[in-house]
Amino acid sequence: MVRKWRNSPQINRYALDRKHITKKQQEEWFKKLGEDEYFIIQAKQEPIGLIWFNHKEGLIETGFYIYKQSRQNSLLPYKVVAMFHDYLFNTKQFKSITCKIQKDNKRAIRFNGSLGYKKQSEDDEFDRYMLSKQEYHKADKKIKILLKAKI
Repeated sequence: MVRKWRNSPQINRYALDRKHITKKQQEEWFKKLGEDEYFIIQAKQEPIGLIWFNHKEGLIETGFYIYKQSRQNSLLPYKVVAMFHDYLFNTKQFKSITCKIQKDNKRAIRFNGSLGYKKQSEDDEFDRYMLSKQEYHKADKKIKILLKAKI
């Protein structure tokens, strides 16, 4: 299911590596996960996306996607990411987390900016954004007020 989602054009076009993933490649990837954590996102017991963090280049790198298009333009992504950030900063005790976003993915840039991420570096295709624990706390208060008002 996850490989099907990841290979779909709607997800693949924003992936860091856009190559088609075979079953064998996915099996090899599973063997190398180590301390990385990946979670299936469910809404009303229906799998709708994936969220993760991994250790890359000495950083904690995060990412997620909502595969189910009917759930993308809602508060659900904010709910999911708010819970995930709580987990990363409060349970895992990370001091900062990062993500890479394609330069042309304006939607992800706006979304992550609203969560407190700040641009840290650029390369030809992607920009790296960082969220510190301090910025997380500032943005999280606003997000939780929004979520309470809309629930």
